Amino acid sequence: MILLTTAVVLLALVVAVHLLFTFALVTRVRQMSAHGGHGAGHAGGPQVPRPGTVVRPFAVTDTGGATITEADLDGPVQVGFFQVGCGPCRMLSDALAAAPPQARFVSVVQGDPEAPDATERLAGKLGALGRVAVVGVDDPVLTAFEVVAFPTLLHTHRGVVTASGIRLDDFAPATGVPAKAA
Repeated sequence: MILLTTAVVLLALVVAVHLLFTFALVTRVRQMSAHGGHGAGHAGGPQVPRPGTVVRPFAVTDTGGATITEADLDGPVQVGFFQVGCGPCRMLSDALAAAPPQARFVSVVQGDPEAPDATERLAGKLGALGRVAVVGVDDPVLTAFEVVAFPTLLHTHRGVVTASGIRLDDFAPATGVPAKAA
């Protein structure tokens, strides 16, 4: 009888823990749905890091072979995240090429191993703006900046995100890039 009671108690505990995890997951999904992913209050929409986000430590090698780390974000630095084959990324990179940012610019390109020419073209276009790093899917630099969607454009100062968006005019005053005329 003691063995049966112990088994029932253990099973009840396991079920209770699973219910708690399920409840927490449902609550989190509801919060993300209600607030568009990260919550309201920033210009870029649901998939960009919020202003005030501290960039976590990272190291990535640029196309010139030099290492870029969070220490390189010591002053105003604009960081763009692009993906090969992404239409909005192409539009943003074209807009940046037409009106280069006044702040230092670093591009992170999620390359496509099956399209090395397209990866090279995008990296080359962005190279005119500043340093470029080509990374793979789920590279730690994406986690360091909390980037989950492309394109993402961030303005940082001393390693902290000060503005975020997916278009230049989402935060033009913070970056020194002229806003688009309405």
